[in-house]
Amino acid sequence: MKSKIVLSEKIKNKDRLFGSSLEYYPALIEDNGTIPALFTKAEIDRAIIRAKRNPEDTVQKKTFWERVFK
Repeated sequence: MKSKIVLSEKIKNKDRLFGSSLEYYPALIEDNGTIPALFTKAEIDRAIIRAKRNPEDTVQKKTFWERVFK
């Protein structure tokens, strides 16, 4: 898996409305072309909690022996 969101890459919300996030974390989605996406810290935090609750659904790094024999 090559996907990653780098938390040090945040951008300010330039035309911020009341109650909206001060900053976003950018990402590129590949689906019939490349589509830009913006995530809030709350959305990322929810995704991390979801992954911790469902470890069987996350990408697990294989050991050397698993890569050799599978």
